[in-house]
Amino acid sequence: MSKILAKFHDVNEVPHGVFSPLSPHPFVVRHVTYPSLHHFFLCERFKASPVDDEIRKASSLWEVDRLVRKAESQGWQREDWDRVKADVMLLGCYYKMKHNPDVATVLQQTGQRTILYTHAQDDFWGDGGDGQGKNLLGVILMAVRKRIAHEDRTSRKRGGGDIANSGSGAHGRTRR
Repeated sequence: MSKILAKFHDVNEVPHGVFSPLSPHPFVVRHVTYPSLHHFFLCERFKASPVDDEIRKASSLWEVDRLVRKAESQGWQREDWDRVKADVMLLGCYYKMKHNPDVATVLQQTGQRTILYTHAQDDFWGDGGDGQGKNLLGVILMAVRKRIAHEDRTSRKRGGGDIANSGSGAHGRTRR
């Protein structure tokens, strides 16, 4: 049985490029606005360091990369980063979808298809280019898709309408 996939790699790919961490879809976490999932993820990676706020405010990928290199060279990465980075990505993906209904719609339109982040140089978040990688970003997006679909069904049963547009549930628990 062959699987039908929803693949993405580049932010400019239509329609699934919106799943890229680099897509310019801002969202708010703990009363702080992040211009993209990439910004949020790196701010969490270097949380409480001298550069986390600079990363959030960076207006270009070049500037973000420069700040990341500086933080790495100074050893400012969180000590628990390897343990929490998947949870950070899950939280960021969830809020990105909740605060950007257009992106959440594209996610829901993937139906039950496997979401594959095709990235030859990344076998953790992506497929490693050969399909052998963990594809953790794709797995997280599928979990967020399932969670949002469940929230939407629950909201309709209660007569609450569309959660993505109502703002309710945006501050709820994101992990089980």
